[in-house]
Amino acid sequence: MTAAIGIVGAIASGKSTAARWFASRGWTVVDADEEAHALYAPGSELVGDLARRFGSGILRADGSVDRSALGAVVFSDPGALADLDAMVHPRARARIRQAVELARGSASGVVLEMALLHRWPEMASSLDRIVGIRCSDPIRLDRLAGRPGMTLELARRRMVAQDQDLLLSVADVSIPNEGTPSDLEARLEGLRLGQETS
Repeated sequence: MTAAIGIVGAIASGKSTAARWFASRGWTVVDADEEAHALYAPGSELVGDLARRFGSGILRADGSVDRSALGAVVFSDPGALADLDAMVHPRARARIRQAVELARGSASGVVLEMALLHRWPEMASSLDRIVGIRCSDPIRLDRLAGRPGMTLELARRRMVAQDQDLLLSVADVSIPNEGTPSDLEARLEGLRLGQETS
């Protein structure tokens, strides 16, 4: 059967860098965030539910969700974040599961990049191995604050909203990402995941 692994870690830890490394070696990457974002198409059931809960201020003129505006609301209010999770996660899980199963049927290997995999034991247990990417808070803050449209204060709030140890708790192996992308790639190469999970 096609090998399937998970990649977990906190925001700005390097999950996407790791996923790109696997993609460059022929693995199919299923990005949980991208699958969830696809649910936010203008006119979708989810968008209507979000506007009713969080107000029309989260919508752009074309009816799409302004993710920055939504993020500013939910990352400063634990109750709002919990409501968002309850609205998005069931729909997202169904879409993610379908994407992983489709990739298993056609790819040489499947990588599920999903920060919140610890909340989904059934999916976690279906994977051959889960790799955690760990990075110190100061480095993550610097990376996150450097992203377009991200202020230092918003970056801090997003980091506070996550518990890195909890996110990594589901990982079979955790590797550090304190240096360059090449350093991370060398550590991934050392895991020999293709050989171990096939």
